[in-house]
Amino acid sequence: MSKTNRSDVPLTGIAIGAVALALVVLFAVLLPKAHGETSSSTPHRISLPASLPGGYLAADRTDAWKNAGAQVKGHEAELVGEVKDELTYGDKQLAKTAKSDYGNRIYLKNGQSIFFVQVFRTAGGAFSPGELSDPSKSSEGSSVQQLTKVGDSVCIVDGSVTSPGQIQPSSTQCQRSSDDFTVQVTSPGTAASDVAKVADLVFAKVR
Repeated sequence: MSKTNRSDVPLTGIAIGAVALALVVLFAVLLPKAHGETSSSTPHRISLPASLPGGYLAADRTDAWKNAGAQVKGHEAELVGEVKDELTYGDKQLAKTAKSDYGNRIYLKNGQSIFFVQVFRTAGGAFSPGELSDPSKSSEGSSVQQLTKVGDSVCIVDGSVTSPGQIQPSSTQCQRSSDDFTVQVTSPGTAASDVAKVADLVFAKVR
């Protein structure tokens, strides 16, 4: 059973921006140049769908926020504007740093869980946390990073130990890659199985 913690909505522009900026740095570092690519090549933007099967809606659409709660009602257009600003900024950064075609979009599930998605037209690079900790040997409340494989994705789970061997995720990043296409998804407070599912949906829809 999924152990996903719903993110508080609405997310502020600062919160979205912080995650988006972290993703830009992460993906720019981890993704290598495509084989045979030269420095003069110009990457192009890959269009990502407005929705994914299972009720995932792009956060730059007002209908994505309709189930986000009473505090959001009447502010949907404002939130959509903030998301579009973040995507525009992210696209500009990726255009400067990516070595292959790229895509960048944010999705909401039921107006609650948020998923930051980026795709690249190249194979993924090495994917690992800075520290590999054994949660079964960590004290309760300790911050740990865990590397796990979920289906065809490899995931990094940042979180805290709730009991021996159990982690409450604070942020999860999953990468699914083939020889010529890579999907990376990050979500706050979400189980690896749920993040990997979004990676699979994007992979099937966009590749």
